[in-house]
Amino acid sequence: MKTLNQMSNLDRAYLLARLFPEELKELTEFIRKEAELWDRHRPEIEKKWTEKNIDVNLWYEFIANFNRRYLRNGTRLYRNKKTFRDQLFDGYDALFAINATIYYTEQEGCSQEFKYAIYMLFGSRKIVAPNLNL
Repeated sequence: MKTLNQMSNLDRAYLLARLFPEELKELTEFIRKEAELWDRHRPEIEKKWTEKNIDVNLWYEFIANFNRRYLRNGTRLYRNKKTFRDQLFDGYDALFAINATIYYTEQEGCSQEFKYAIYMLFGSRKIVAPNLNL
């Protein structure tokens, strides 16, 4: 097994899926709802965007890619650990899934064990945190 420092996002997502398969459905649905929230508030977010490390249009491209993958794969995203890993945590598009996963840790339904596993694998710092009262 690779050390944590040697693991890619794909490795980390697969390990998370293997350790907590019962959590994948809720997490995947939360990511979908986050994408909807971002899309619903796009004009407001674009006006108030202050992130220096990522362009708002690129961020919305990641969200659009997630939406396409969600529509194409449906329930396979949480029923198949490899599909979960490959479709949500590959390449730069993984930034949106990771960000939403970290936000998921703040939800009431997220168990402490799952939260700590997410923090261990992906950290606790959000990639993008718009200053909005949504």
